Amino acid sequence: MQKDTHSAAENTRNTGITGNTGTDINSLDVPVNFNWNRDESPLSPIPANIPGEPSAQQVVRTQILSECLRDGLQGIAGYPTVDAMMDYLRILHDFGVQNATVGIYPGNADRIDATIKQLLARMRDELPGIVPSVLSLCTEESLKWTGDCKDIHPGLESVVFMGSAPSRRLVQGWDLDFILHRLETFIKKTVEMGIPVIAGTEHTTQTSPEDLRAITRTQVESGAYVVAMADTIGVIRPLGTYRMVRFIREECAALGVPDIPVDWHGHRDTGNALGNAMAAIAAGANRIHVVSRGVGERSGNASLEEVVLNLAAIEAEAGLPVSWDMSQLLKLITFYEEMVGVEPPEHGVLGKRYSHTSSGIHTDAILKAHHLADRARAASNPALEATLREMSRTVYSAVDPAAIGGAPSVAVSPWSGHSSVKLACMLSGRDPGALSPETVEGLLARANELGRELTAQELEETFTRAQAQAQA
Repeated sequence: MQKDTHSAAENTRNTGITGNTGTDINSLDVPVNFNWNRDESPLSPIPANIPGEPSAQQVVRTQILSECLRDGLQGIAGYPTVDAMMDYLRILHDFGVQNATVGIYPGNADRIDATIKQLLARMRDELPGIVPSVLSLCTEESLKWTGDCKDIHPGLESVVFMGSAPSRRLVQGWDLDFILHRLETFIKKTVEMGIPVIAGTEHTTQTSPEDLRAITRTQVESGAYVVAMADTIGVIRPLGTYRMVRFIREECAALGVPDIPVDWHGHRDTGNALGNAMAAIAAGANRIHVVSRGVGERSGNASLEEVVLNLAAIEAEAGLPVSWDMSQLLKLITFYEEMVGVEPPEHGVLGKRYSHTSSGIHTDAILKAHHLADRARAASNPALEATLREMSRTVYSAVDPAAIGGAPSVAVSPWSGHSSVKLACMLSGRDPGALSPETVEGLLARANELGRELTAQELEETFTRAQAQAQA
């Protein structure tokens, strides 16, 4: 859970802490962060093996918390309008997400402060189905701001947090006792204001089991109703994630709260965000923090679409209802891309080419699946036709585009054959039987001559001419 630089400066100024700037640098004792992937600890043995994925029952109990309007906005150049954010939240709600973090204590950033509060007021009046949360530093100023937000939206929750890793403590000039005292003080004060507290730490994945034991005890005994862990800079791997979440679960059980919800907040700096989310759920995490398209500071956050696609598949394979309206998925991430000004990737999960091909080998199989579906329709067998149409969409795509609100696409390239041209024509809504052999060969020759895929416009112009000629 990250702070922007302005908020970090506020935290230092408001607490009166100036770090170690006055320390003789030659005598500075630089601590080593704990590595949950490999470092031994008698409190938490390194597991010999871990589950490859969570069970279907664990997935059903898992919720998604959107960080799209908080952590995700730290990875873009500007702040969206309140109207745009409300439109996005409506799609998010229709998709099936009920929790969203919508801001962090902004210090003196008056414009951001006003925007967050306007958003909270709109959510209160127009979207009661989503529970908003804000991040609050362990300072009086941040506490007051959180109280002001609570006055606007009575259903507000607060993530009360501090950094906890040795490196963070060194540069801030904190010790563990100071962190425990601040967490205890401000969790209790926040709870006393009638605000449910999600107790968090930054750099949780670089904090030792001994320190996390003390922190977790303080968080729970001070009244937090959720304990949240953060892989703030994306350094942990699935084994370390599983190990740490199990440890926190065991600590909570020892404190008499075995069923307290546990949140996992991951980043993808080393490419492990999805694997870590799966490992966290397998180890007992109840809620995963995500951002559409994985947008966020540096390499970004755990990707909403990656996490949900995999969890939905586990549910479906177990014959269970899927927890989200997957038909809204492409609409959701596309709206977010446009709202924050981030281009969709060409490749990657649900990138521009997620269900696109121009390969003759691929299009041949796809076209033949459609021909089989046509035969099933002619035989008055709609169930078989539907199965074969789905096969046509998934024989070369792990994700059925129809299931997430999309459609397959086909182009013509130097790797294409006759089937590619005919399939592209069919997907444009036209009869490929109307294409003359000269038109088919002409498109293939042009793609070979240019050494690239023909554009959608080039194909459209050719198909339009061919259709006109066939009707003449």
